[in-house]
Amino acid sequence: MALKKLEQQLEKYWLGELSQVEESQFKSELQANRNELSGELRQMAEWFEGHEDAKQKLSLGDDFDQNIMKEIHKKSQPKDKWNWMKVAASVLVIMALGFFAWWMPQQQEQRQLAQEEQKAYQEAKATLELMASMMNHGKKHLSSLEMINTAQEKVKNTFQPERKEKKKGQDG
Repeated sequence: MALKKLEQQLEKYWLGELSQVEESQFKSELQANRNELSGELRQMAEWFEGHEDAKQKLSLGDDFDQNIMKEIHKKSQPKDKWNWMKVAASVLVIMALGFFAWWMPQQQEQRQLAQEEQKAYQEAKATLELMASMMNHGKKHLSSLEMINTAQEKVKNTFQPERKEKKKGQDG
């Protein structure tokens, strides 16, 4: 019957339903009946015994609190009020931001200038192409004028010797 009661208390122990008084009774009954137990109840009894032994062996010295407070106090004080690495990193970041603030607008201006140059080039090219096509178109008409000019020259040359003779005859 005692074994059945211990198994029920073990179940409650694992579920966390034992009060402190019930838990201490459970542990003492396990220790008292340790040799008669088997399985999980025996393992629990041995574990509780080892736990109690460890508790008794481990004890803190009288100066434990003072030592811990010294360590906490040491760690809470900064070792170096001015951490020069942080200052150097901050200066470096500020310089980098300043450089980019100066450099980015210049790059923007250069891109705009290049775009304007490209646009001016395209406009000049289009204008020159238009002028070339107009001149080539006008050149076609000039060839007909050239034929007229050659015809006039031929006519002129044919009639000019008579004029020269007339002039000679009138002068003489």
